[in-house]
Amino acid sequence: MAKKKEEISIQARRRLFFVRPFCFVCIMLVLFTFVKYSIDLYHLNNEKKKKEAEYFELQEESEFLRNEVEKLHDPEELAKYAREKFLYSKDGELIIKIEKEEKTEKPDIDKEKEEDMTIIFLCATGFGLIILYLIVKSIINKRKKIVKLD
Repeated sequence: MAKKKEEISIQARRRLFFVRPFCFVCIMLVLFTFVKYSIDLYHLNNEKKKKEAEYFELQEESEFLRNEVEKLHDPEELAKYAREKFLYSKDGELIIKIEKEEKTEKPDIDKEKEEDMTIIFLCATGFGLIILYLIVKSIINKRKKIVKLD
């Protein structure tokens, strides 16, 4: 009977020798896939927000241009527009053009993306390390049990 118990433990060791690495690879593959899709989803959400902002800007510009077209149907507004844009003048007028400087500050989106990607990477790495720790701990505990049986 003791011999049969010893054979089972040897067979169990052989199975565990082949099954554990396979399970580890499967877990890491699932983890990699999860992180990859999370990052892709994050990028798609950012792109969606940008496109929505661009869409609303274009709608506002379209509305502004419609109003300008309606104004240009009026001859007085058309003359005013021509004087402003093309520097036409009435008889006896002197034109002095003062240009305005426009300062537009855009937020550094690339830096924000980089920070967010770092956070996602650190979370995924932590998750992977926890799983690796649990696997190693279970392997050590099972080896202790096998040694106690011998």
